[in-house]
Amino acid sequence: MMKRLAAVFAAAALALSVTACSSAKDSAPVSENGYPEYHWNASMTVSETTINYKMVERFAQLLNERSDGAITVDIYPGGQLGNTTEFTEAVIGGSIDFGTGMTTDLVDFVPALGIFDIPNLFDTVDQMRAVLSSDFTDVLNEYNNRGGIQMLGYSDAGFRQLTTNKAVHQVADLAGQKIRVMTNKYHIAYWNALGASATPMQFTEVFMGIQQGTIDGEENPYMNIVGNNIQEVQDYVVETNHLGHIITFYMNNELYQSLPDNVRELVDECAKDAIAYANSIADESIAADKKICEDAGCEIITLDEETLGELRDKASVVYDMVRADLGDELVNQMLAAVEAARE
Repeated sequence: MMKRLAAVFAAAALALSVTACSSAKDSAPVSENGYPEYHWNASMTVSETTINYKMVERFAQLLNERSDGAITVDIYPGGQLGNTTEFTEAVIGGSIDFGTGMTTDLVDFVPALGIFDIPNLFDTVDQMRAVLSSDFTDVLNEYNNRGGIQMLGYSDAGFRQLTTNKAVHQVADLAGQKIRVMTNKYHIAYWNALGASATPMQFTEVFMGIQQGTIDGEENPYMNIVGNNIQEVQDYVVETNHLGHIITFYMNNELYQSLPDNVRELVDECAKDAIAYANSIADESIAADKKICEDAGCEIITLDEETLGELRDKASVVYDMVRADLGDELVNQMLAAVEAARE
């Protein structure tokens, strides 16, 4: 409770600061390039080592350089402004300007993004990236805006993997293991279908949860495993490749729509370049984080095709849930985009 209150107070203080800057911007100096002053903030629960942070850091640098210093973005990593739910609510409410996480973080606010929670949807990372750069993402823009956000773009950290202190070579090995999952009904249903005991928990609580034995394992991309030092308290990384870790970068929609045309265009341009940068470092970053896990003594387990096939079969329960929740049209559009990416 104290942690939540601290996060709320921090966000409220920032809101006052941002409001003060916004109310003064009409009379504020304008740079040589014609940009009024803005002092924005961005939040995330992940650390400075992640692709998310590096992407937002590059965005802030580009925005500041191209506005001749008129526009600044202060970045708050590591859950400084609250857990995922708290800071997302703050972005939608307008007390935080920018947020970054993954699509799953936003499903409570933009249910259509649950389309990416279908396990084993993508055969390869390249296939996932082809879908993220396709016209399918345009279909999601209206849903995002209705949820109160303007999506500036998507990147990725490869696939999510399982970490445990008990070796897992087949689905039966998951029986009874308490696996931390995100607070997302599709993730809960999937891991329960595999025979595990899905345990919803905020990302900021995972390390301590493993130390205290509240959970036996968790699932995350290599980026977040290392970013949260999970390799120090888990013995195995099981390469389940069960879900793409799709990184989101978004801002408050009302703020975005209220911007002068030249500022909105600059935000779009800098976001596009920052996301391209994130994409360019993704594979190298994933490989480096995997090596950190190996160097820490984690055994990397690669599952055989029979076990991977069983994982795919068990995912049908989530497929049915998503189709029931989101409707045939959106699901079919996604499946068509995936099929096109296979060609």
